[in-house]
Amino acid sequence: MKNILKIILCVLVCYIAIGLGWVTKDIIIHENGKDGIAILGYHGVVSEQEKKENYASNPYFMSISEFEKQMKYLADNNYQCLSMEDVEAYYHGKKEVSKKAVCLTFDDGYKNFNTIVKPIIKKYNLQATNFVIGYKTKTNNPLYLQTNDLKNDQYVEYYSHSYDMHHIGHLPYKKKIETMTTNEIKKDFEKNKGLVSTDYFAFPYGVSCQNAQDYLKSSSVKLAFSYNQNRHMTCNDKQYLLPRYLMFSNMPFPLFKWWIE
Repeated sequence: MKNILKIILCVLVCYIAIGLGWVTKDIIIHENGKDGIAILGYHGVVSEQEKKENYASNPYFMSISEFEKQMKYLADNNYQCLSMEDVEAYYHGKKEVSKKAVCLTFDDGYKNFNTIVKPIIKKYNLQATNFVIGYKTKTNNPLYLQTNDLKNDQYVEYYSHSYDMHHIGHLPYKKKIETMTTNEIKKDFEKNKGLVSTDYFAFPYGVSCQNAQDYLKSSSVKLAFSYNQNRHMTCNDKQYLLPRYLMFSNMPFPLFKWWIE
């Protein structure tokens, strides 16, 4: 019994050590990379009731109250909220940005971006970009934006999240994009023509691969975004692998404030 307890204790210590090491690494990365733009990556925003009833266990769907609290903080503290063109201009050294520069992005093209997010964005005079899955705009699925919903204005804009690269591929633990050839990736981008602009692109699941990088370098895509590097984007980042913070529901508000510093 004593040996079993020792083994359990050793395992717990190892997990704690690994966790502390991971957190320490992220803190160091963030503290050493505060220059640039905090690019925030959201997914869906729903009512309090819908969050409770349908998305309680889904970390990618925030409640209205949580999301609006974040947007109000940005507005009240005079954060500079950037469009994709602003981010591109900054990246190429053509635009200076405030130390309080943020960019709001949303993935997947959920209908609630127009019905819930946009009114909040307008209320606080901010801007937001939605990266849309192309084939979803033709499905008549009430959860997703359709082609007629994709109208850029001073508050919102819509770009590509691929036509259909999201599903798990044939190989174990591989995302579809990781299984595709450069030519298949090219064809996916071509299918989005007439549906949503591919000027700017967000990788499905934030996952890139060499074939995708090879295609993007030969394409007209201006910038492409990933996830989970846990730091601000700077002019020194790779053009087709720009970092975003993955936003999640019930995140501690001090963490939100720390990320956007």
